[in-house]
Amino acid sequence: MNPTGPARTLRAFMLRLGGVFAGNGKDRELADEFESHLEMEIEDNLRAGMPPAEARRAALLKTGGLALAQENYRDRRGLPFIDNTLRDLQYAGRIMRRSPAFTLVAVLSLAFGIGANTAIFTIVNAVMLRSLPVEDPGRLVQIKQGEGSDGQLTNPIWEHIRDHQQAFSGTLAYAETEFDLANSGQIQSARGLWVSGDFFRVLGVAPMKGRVFNRYDDRRGAPALAVLSYDFWQRRFASNPDILGKTVRLNRIPFEIVGIAPPWFKGLNVDRGFEVAVPLACEPLLNTDRNDLDERSTWWLTLLGRLRAGETIAQASARMKLFSPEVNRVTVPPDLGPRWQAEYLRNTFTLKPAAGGFSETGTQYRTALFMLMAIVGLVLLIACANLANLLLARSAARQREFAVRMAIGASRFRIVRQLLTESFLLSILGAAAGFILALAGSRLLVRLISNSDRPLEIDLSPDLRVFAFTIAATLLTALLFGLAPALRATRVELEQALKKNARNAAGGSSHLNLGSALIVVQVALSLVLLVGAGLFLGTLRNLLTIDTGFVSQSVLVINVAAQQTAMPKVQRAQTYEHILERLRHVPGVVSAATSLIVPLSGAGWNTLARPEGAAGTSPANAELYLNRVSSEYFRTLRIPLLAGRDFTARDTIHSPKVIILNQSTARHLFHSANALGKTIGMDAPGPVRTLEPHEVIGIVKDSKYRRIDESGLWSAFLASGQDEDPSPLMNYEVRSMVPVDGLIVPLRAAIAQVNPDVSLEFHNFETKVGDTLLRPRVVALLSTAFGLLALMLAMVGLYGVTSYTVARRKSEIGIRMALGQQRQSVTWLMLRDVLVLLVAGLALGLITSLSAGRLVTSLLYGIKPNDPVQLALAVLVLAAAATLAAYLPARRAARLDPMAALR
Repeated sequence: MNPTGPARTLRAFMLRLGGVFAGNGKDRELADEFESHLEMEIEDNLRAGMPPAEARRAALLKTGGLALAQENYRDRRGLPFIDNTLRDLQYAGRIMRRSPAFTLVAVLSLAFGIGANTAIFTIVNAVMLRSLPVEDPGRLVQIKQGEGSDGQLTNPIWEHIRDHQQAFSGTLAYAETEFDLANSGQIQSARGLWVSGDFFRVLGVAPMKGRVFNRYDDRRGAPALAVLSYDFWQRRFASNPDILGKTVRLNRIPFEIVGIAPPWFKGLNVDRGFEVAVPLACEPLLNTDRNDLDERSTWWLTLLGRLRAGETIAQASARMKLFSPEVNRVTVPPDLGPRWQAEYLRNTFTLKPAAGGFSETGTQYRTALFMLMAIVGLVLLIACANLANLLLARSAARQREFAVRMAIGASRFRIVRQLLTESFLLSILGAAAGFILALAGSRLLVRLISNSDRPLEIDLSPDLRVFAFTIAATLLTALLFGLAPALRATRVELEQALKKNARNAAGGSSHLNLGSALIVVQVALSLVLLVGAGLFLGTLRNLLTIDTGFVSQSVLVINVAAQQTAMPKVQRAQTYEHILERLRHVPGVVSAATSLIVPLSGAGWNTLARPEGAAGTSPANAELYLNRVSSEYFRTLRIPLLAGRDFTARDTIHSPKVIILNQSTARHLFHSANALGKTIGMDAPGPVRTLEPHEVIGIVKDSKYRRIDESGLWSAFLASGQDEDPSPLMNYEVRSMVPVDGLIVPLRAAIAQVNPDVSLEFHNFETKVGDTLLRPRVVALLSTAFGLLALMLAMVGLYGVTSYTVARRKSEIGIRMALGQQRQSVTWLMLRDVLVLLVAGLALGLITSLSAGRLVTSLLYGIKPNDPVQLALAVLVLAAAATLAAYLPARRAARLDPMAALR
């Protein structure tokens, strides 16, 4: 075939078209355009392995067929929608295949943006939105006492509501706990549930094997029964089919196994499933010190009710409000003072929807998760702005193609639909890759927020809500980055666009105005993310370098539980002291001590104390947070003793009561006066409320008590030797001169020499302290990663736009350089417009950052949202990166050969 034959054939075909181009002399340009299509078809056919002659022939037929199809476009509008869509998809695939670099950048940008959004939404859905897999979960409500309570209620409250309420078709109560499966020695924990007899019936959960509890199983003195979770039955008992009637030992007490829960039921806590459920009435079997079933001051149960058919939550709330005075009157705690008893009697019960169950992650990370959703949403917006700008540049480069198609009959709608099809195909590919990233990313994030000894077990399997979110994000993303370039591409001046050397046919100013606006928005959003990353990194740095008041390195914490043994209460203090002496003599131990509360564990014990003999301006009373510790506690944790003395063996239950204050407490109670020797009245045990005097014998440096980010907490320490009612749970802190993990075996042996039956748990104190930084660490890590991703996208966008500008103005650059303009001037010419946009974007980003800063104040520590250092640092980083991205193509423009540019 004559190589010039196809061109001549096409030119003849164009001349034969008539109409639009008759008499205007533009048939040559139109033929050139189709000749370029022919060349691309020939290349594709040769790449597919066709012989040259056959490749040319097939290309000619296809290109001619395309021309005929476009000539008759108006007569073929009635083609089925699917046929047109398939043609558009095929053409979009060819366009993407011919621009692999652009396609790869676009798909990766969308994959990271859509994937990050889907990953965060998957966790939000799992801990906040997904309903429990129980019968009609929308009718479940939690019963709370008062608006601001945490929802925990006493067993006397539960029993009165259970026996007398008329607001619900059924009620249940439960509490989470930990059971010890070991017969002695180191604890083997099992996640447990105390449940009421109607727990499973009210939820509508039928057993997979055996039976579940009923009201008769939840009576005082009833047999000790247990229902196992499906996973625990598989793991612990190897799915033994004859498990019913066998026993499982919980805290050394045998419980008969009567049923296996279905595999889909994990309990009401979506963070961690249960393993063993036992009736509430069995609580005295495992807690021999006190009977929480009768305690009016032990708040440990969560209550749920099921709304009656056809009744609303407002109607049930009105019933409970009328019922509240009766419940309060018979359950008022006797140890409350008159003022607090009056406050208690005024409480009313409120209802809260409980269809989604309960999640500590959802509560603790609620603000952080929504903030992360906003961050990844901004990343996706930046990616969309980036792609929109690149598509604007591509559409400008395809003006001749669009002009030809419109000249032979294609409508503007047809061109827009084709371009939107290309955008949707890019978005679908990005979403597919992003969904795979989201599946892995959500699981990685859950591992990041899990602490060292209690990993989260959140169900992250995608459901219809996650799929709908991904589809919606895909469609919205395609419209965001594809619609404006598609509409802009159809604003074509046909006569100018069909000139081979025409530039900026689409109205250069309008294109540049839209592209410039996108660049400004992209830079502004990138700055917001960089500022946020700096603030969260600053928060993490402040928390990592904060003075906790103690040294956690080289300290091992041992939790000792004596309640599982037959040890009488009167022997506990002596046993604890003997264990402490044994631990202090283990080789490698520097010092050891006991404490009722481990710092930063989240536990607390507070009381009102009255200073005696203080200055007249001192408060009448103060709320103190207490801990009961042994001698050498301050030495073991390296808490400096500022004045006075430490506890000693002379501080016993028969000696005068003593107390050690922290620095802030001493200053608050006694101001500038010397606190040593002063007395503080503390609540004394007993049925009658009295104040027992405690002499201040020491002042220690302030140290963290419950949380690492707390400040100004007034705390004090009591002597463990003066504890008249030793707890069945005791903590030992052991400072070691060797790696703490190597001490576990000798320490366990030392404790076994005193009492081999106590249950033990070992924890690295440094690791436990590190767990308290999980939230700020995860927020800082993710915000930094997304900030860097936004920075990279901004650089890609600026690089692409500058490169496109250089390509458009290549002839102009050649002329300027031929006339003697220096390379530095050419570089500045290319950079000038970009730097103006950069400055505008930085200004908009600063304003937005300052306005949005108050939204993240609760997540910051030791740093303000408008911190000038962080703002300046973010501006410098973004400005430097953006300038570099624009400088590289500008420098390439300055190195153009003038003759090559003009040719």
